[in-house]
Amino acid sequence: MTLNLSGQTINSGTDGKPRVSTNYEKVLTYSKLCWQNREKDTDKAIEYGNQGIEIAQKYGYKKELGKLYNYVGVIYQHYKFDVQKAISYYDLGLPYCLEVKDSVEIAFLYNNLGDAFYSIGNVPYAFEYTEKSMLLFQNLKNKRGMAYSYINMGELNRMKEDYTTALGYFNKAISLRRELKDSVGIASAYLELAHTLFLMDKTDEALSYYRYALQKNQAINNVNFMAYSMQGMGNVFLKKELADSAGSYFSQALELCKSRQNLSGEIDSQLGMAKTMALEGKTKEGERYLNDALKNARKSKIAKDILNVYKARGNYFEQQKKYRESAQNYQNYVEVYDSVFNALQFTNLKDIKDRFMITEQLNAAKENIKMKKKIQIYAALFIIILVVLSIILYMRSKKISRLSSELLKSNQTKDKIFSIISHDLISPFNVLIGSSELLMQNLNNNRPERAKITGQIIQQTSESAFQLVSNLLNWSRSQQKRIKLFREEFDLTLLMKEVKNMSENHAAYKNISVYVEPEERMIINADKNLLQIVLINLLNNALKFTGKNGVVNIKAERKERQVIVYVKDNGTGIEPEKLTRIFNSQEIESTEGTKNEKGTGLGLMLCKEFIALHDGSIHMKSTVGEGSEFRFNIPLS
Repeated sequence: MTLNLSGQTINSGTDGKPRVSTNYEKVLTYSKLCWQNREKDTDKAIEYGNQGIEIAQKYGYKKELGKLYNYVGVIYQHYKFDVQKAISYYDLGLPYCLEVKDSVEIAFLYNNLGDAFYSIGNVPYAFEYTEKSMLLFQNLKNKRGMAYSYINMGELNRMKEDYTTALGYFNKAISLRRELKDSVGIASAYLELAHTLFLMDKTDEALSYYRYALQKNQAINNVNFMAYSMQGMGNVFLKKELADSAGSYFSQALELCKSRQNLSGEIDSQLGMAKTMALEGKTKEGERYLNDALKNARKSKIAKDILNVYKARGNYFEQQKKYRESAQNYQNYVEVYDSVFNALQFTNLKDIKDRFMITEQLNAAKENIKMKKKIQIYAALFIIILVVLSIILYMRSKKISRLSSELLKSNQTKDKIFSIISHDLISPFNVLIGSSELLMQNLNNNRPERAKITGQIIQQTSESAFQLVSNLLNWSRSQQKRIKLFREEFDLTLLMKEVKNMSENHAAYKNISVYVEPEERMIINADKNLLQIVLINLLNNALKFTGKNGVVNIKAERKERQVIVYVKDNGTGIEPEKLTRIFNSQEIESTEGTKNEKGTGLGLMLCKEFIALHDGSIHMKSTVGEGSEFRFNIPLS
């Protein structure tokens, strides 16, 4: 979506260079350098932004803090393609903007949040923040901001396939940007118009707008948007079955995206090249582009990129009548989609409809494979059925008896889990509703300190509820045997520090000190995502049962051919009679923490299962009143 930042004023000397004589002017200078370098040196831009944030925090320049967090967030989103990190910066900046009542910057932050949620597919949140932004800009009569929000509203309506409304918003944005003589903004708006017209099958009109957008972006050397314009032209020529022209534009777009390390742009260009090769009958070359796109998608780790690649590969192999490869890619699409859906990132009807369509295509591909095999092995299959039928009948009676017993235990466990969930999941929302009302009262009565305390309660309760839901989703996947081990080399020490940073709010809320050792790198080969979930649960458990001013230590060491990780606290400890059933899935119970934190008992079960996947084991020792120590070991591969 469109970049959107408010303007700023920098004091300048007679030579035109920024004057840096006070700490405040240093902050303004870093802010300007951050934004100026976003395209040509993204890492340097982020460094400037963080330097400005550091000085602004030290001297309490709250208005500039809000703006700097906004700048760095946009750079992470649009130039580093790290949306989650961008959202964290927007969230950090918003309280400062609200505190100093900087209405313009609040509106831009809302617009950026809407932009971020759009990019990860969370349409309800995208609509919510974009509409907030649009109303604020309209009340402020800020034409530049209104143009940005109109662009975003156009894209959201286009996603709903309401193309007429989308075109209306894009034309409103163009009208305002002409008044402002904003050539950059006009170029990006024409690109959105072209995308919409292409989806409406108005290819000739779309092509003329793509060309116009390309010319404008070439004039200002906006490399990424030049690539997007070329991709659009390539898609038009593909639709017209003009392979030479399509291939030329996709190839140029690919090189531009590589020059800016724009993985998402590279993927779109590679998928376009694959379709072009298929049109020319060069199927092997097409497969090579598809393989390159898959490598980039795995590298980007962006769910939308991965889904697009698997869907394109499924369609490609289906057209080539390679049903086995087609089925495998559709299966991968469904698994990734389900994983993303369970993480609550995609909630719009179009994605759900697409998911069902892909599932139907997967089933059709499987049927084709079956029919092919049936013709080849029908006679052999008939003989095998006769032989194994008697064995199946014998084994079935034994298996039914065993499964009935297991099913009874499983149902009892699930009944208990859902009983706990029904109680513990409602409680945080009751706290959130009450605290939100109290927060509004404190804000309306101009009581910022009380509002800050209430906000901390809301934040802590939200994090607790999120962890509860996350554990439930992971447990559900583990019960369906959907979790697979994926080993990779990574720095365990860095992972422990990242987990510590994730729990900073919880620790700060209870004034608990968390220490990580060793400081040096410790490279291991394991499933990083599963170990992250284990560490998060163990650390949250330690924080939950540790009182104010407590201490939690996270330590890792190599011993012989294994690595051992310890999470130790000086909290309340656990009674001896509970230690024997702490990891028992048949005896799940919910226990409140020292600040009445909720939990389901699922977290420790997940830890045991995920460590077992690594052929490791987890143990615990505890003394009431002195604290607890969890220890797990995994063999070094």
